[in-house]
Amino acid sequence: MSISNSASTDQLEASLRILRTEDLGQALNSASENIDSWIIMLRATGEAAHATLASDLLQLKGYLNGSDPAPISDMLQTLAEHINSFVDNVNPRFLSSLDELSKALSSIARKLQSTQDAQNS
Repeated sequence: MSISNSASTDQLEASLRILRTEDLGQALNSASENIDSWIIMLRATGEAAHATLASDLLQLKGYLNGSDPAPISDMLQTLAEHINSFVDNVNPRFLSSLDELSKALSSIARKLQSTQDAQNS
């Protein structure tokens, strides 16, 4: 079973809106619901690669409830790398949005890592 184009588009755009927000509190509140929706959608495909992403998202959701930025940063970077690995096999209409999502996740991961490094020094 594949993910429908309209569901994918809606979910991807919702993720990008969350990552574009300046309000961290609002982003965290929206992220949990968005992550749940992605997990359901990805698991429904029955594809192993999608199951891996769903598992990573479930871990990220748990990390977001904690106070240590290191595992959040690591998981965001892992998710960005997974997204980049799917680009070759994706519908061309999603390339730009997936690239933006990957870059946003990597950027947040780097910011979290920089913040943690500054606190440790």
